[in-house]
Amino acid sequence: MCGINGIYDLAGARGELALAADVERMIARLAHRGPDSSGCKVMGSVALGAVRLSIMDPSIAGNQPMVTPDGKYVIVFNGEIYNYVELREQLRQDGVEFVGGSDTEVLLYLYARKGAACLKDLRGMFAFAIWDNSKKELFLARDRMGEKPLVYYESNGVFAFASEIKALLTLPWVKREIDPVGLHYGLYFVNAPAPYSAFKNIRKLEPATFMVVSSSGIKKERYWHASYHDVDMIKDPRECAEEFSRCFDETVRLMCRSDVPIAATLSGGLDSSAVVSSMCASQDSVDTFCVSCGSDSGESEFSAARKIADMYGTNHHEISFDMEDIRSVSEVVGSYDEPLTSFVPMHARLLAKSMSEHGKVALTGNGGDELFGGYSDHRFLQRCEDRFRTWGSLDRCGIGALANLCPIPGVRRSARKYRQWGKIPQNRFFAGIRTAPTRRFCDAVYSGRMHKSVAGADPIDFYVKAYDECGAVNLMDGFMYQQLNLLSQHSTVVIPDVSGMACSLEYRAPFLDVKMIELAMRIPGSVKVKRRMGVAGGKWIMRDALRGRLPQECLQMTKAGFGSSIPYRRWALNEWSGFIKEKLASEALADSGLFKQDSLLAMYDGAGRNPSIPLELLWGIAMTAQWLEDNF
Repeated sequence: MCGINGIYDLAGARGELALAADVERMIARLAHRGPDSSGCKVMGSVALGAVRLSIMDPSIAGNQPMVTPDGKYVIVFNGEIYNYVELREQLRQDGVEFVGGSDTEVLLYLYARKGAACLKDLRGMFAFAIWDNSKKELFLARDRMGEKPLVYYESNGVFAFASEIKALLTLPWVKREIDPVGLHYGLYFVNAPAPYSAFKNIRKLEPATFMVVSSSGIKKERYWHASYHDVDMIKDPRECAEEFSRCFDETVRLMCRSDVPIAATLSGGLDSSAVVSSMCASQDSVDTFCVSCGSDSGESEFSAARKIADMYGTNHHEISFDMEDIRSVSEVVGSYDEPLTSFVPMHARLLAKSMSEHGKVALTGNGGDELFGGYSDHRFLQRCEDRFRTWGSLDRCGIGALANLCPIPGVRRSARKYRQWGKIPQNRFFAGIRTAPTRRFCDAVYSGRMHKSVAGADPIDFYVKAYDECGAVNLMDGFMYQQLNLLSQHSTVVIPDVSGMACSLEYRAPFLDVKMIELAMRIPGSVKVKRRMGVAGGKWIMRDALRGRLPQECLQMTKAGFGSSIPYRRWALNEWSGFIKEKLASEALADSGLFKQDSLLAMYDGAGRNPSIPLELLWGIAMTAQWLEDNF
């Protein structure tokens, strides 16, 4: 795990000494991502830099930038290639002689052999850049789910990239300018989705995409799609459960490859408990960590995690988050480089900091809900699908209107919902419902300037594009893809990476491995999720596969979000109210000219009486004010 950066001076206006100085400044700004070593390599008009958190082969043989013996290829790499042992053996059989034991060296030689085609062989999370000294091309790529970040800037004949925006901002020619569209999208998707950022002219490379930069320009190409097209579906529930167990255990085994100890997050919920159960099958000793607060619900979360820890004999640690931890808010906002519309980064930072005191690597349960149907939205959409099918048939027969005469209230309600939502195109259905509250909020608090700046920037377009490209034939499968690739991606992958790397900690997520994703796409939504809204309605395949490995109360547990036991709403309306009001009324927010501060403050004052007011969005704008104060 590392932080990477580099500059390609396409115009040839800067000398090698100037390039080296620029890259060294970026390296210094990324030191938290790799405190073990750092390096810079200048090759004419290109300079590459890296900081390293030593996990695979901690010897100097794994240091970066890494160069092939003939000097043709140079790599800087952030991430982990989980199947590097198998790839290494294939390359050895092809005659490659390795100097060290790192996955970086394997990736470098694999690219030298195959070029961009090497990406299809990789199981892992990665962002890397390779300079081809003979072609004078810079190749950059990002993993399929975007677990590892890669941001870039291009203007006036200079291309620069880095793991984090803060590194690019050290360059004198990169201006700090607000991108209203990026901020706008961030209110809908936790933070700005790729390719956007909150800074004008700084962009994010999209997940599952590679980029080639040369004197002839910049070319981007998507190299992978998770898709329902031509998928061999597994319809037998027993076979689904068996395939889940096989694939999951294999993935966890691969992710436990490390030359340093590996820990795990453990909330006591189904996903993290599944990871711990699989880890303990092959690891002699595992440290587990749970973050919560001192309330009754917090104690319940601690208690659930303790049961799993006791069952598997882990070295368990409990971290308490309380209202005094708001003192870290400036640190948290500074880590992300742009505002996030979520409370989660607050306790995520504390958890990562505590875990980093015990090691460098931790496995998490992120992605289980998205892939296997853990949210109430999944069951809601399944019911909608069934009802819309029924009422559509009745309408086509000309008798749908008779529902108004039915004495059963539930029937009249169902018909009313069909008339309200049932004729919305499938690819816009969930997007229209999910974005409506945020849209009303934005309409109320945006200034005239902000409305003008974001005119035509419709977040629904992201949903529609995701739905259309996946080949889904029903609402629930389409939603799963939207959620995996759009809705939850920015919280599921951004928050673990940033909170972890701010503390020099690497998170690994077995559920986000390519093999797990491709398996999940082969299991019908109707097999993953039962229509009943009871205890075990969601993630049915997981619950079935894990019987005998986890206690019954864990298998029957209802969904609780990460940190859901922390009373953020109560704190935000009471103990944190002074801080939030100060930010909503701040000069920095006023100077931006993007929001109606009177409306923001009026909404906040009414939030205690009206639970429908989106307090998390108000918190997100308070974080925006903090971000403006720190950066402009």
